[in-house]
Amino acid sequence: MAIEIVFTRRAAVVGIVALAITAGCRHKDKGPVSMVSMADPSSAAQLVSGFHAVENGAWRWTMKKFSLVVKPPAGSEQNGATLRFKLFISDDQINRLGPITLSADINGVPLEPQVFSKPGDTVYSRPVPPEALKVPTVRVNFALDKAREPDPVDGRQLGVVASVIGLQPR
Repeated sequence: MAIEIVFTRRAAVVGIVALAITAGCRHKDKGPVSMVSMADPSSAAQLVSGFHAVENGAWRWTMKKFSLVVKPPAGSEQNGATLRFKLFISDDQINRLGPITLSADINGVPLEPQVFSKPGDTVYSRPVPPEALKVPTVRVNFALDKAREPDPVDGRQLGVVASVIGLQPR
């Protein structure tokens, strides 16, 4: 009976280890991606600062300044890339703040700002020169000229609603 218990425990330990190894393989971190979906928990580690928690399983509010890291797409060190930021600006933000200017830089290389004066879904899209993309990951810094400051109803600083940010090949 003692031998039977030892074999049963050994088999259980081997089974648990095998399960842990195979589960680890299925959920293995693939590293940084080029396009970061705010809804994807696997790329949340790429959000450096200035992002609030995921809402409705799809998007995040930003703060006035926010940053993330992304992997440049293949070939971008020669051809450059396009930074694309799918965002939403609420009626309330435009009514309270007026037009909002979004600026960005990639690894310190400034990109042309854009002014948003109407609420709704929109895209900030800018070409990125190859010289900004010659490293394995790049930091993208965004800054809004204004954001809604925390209030008693919502204690967060609110900028724009982000859904997807990243680099696409040109």
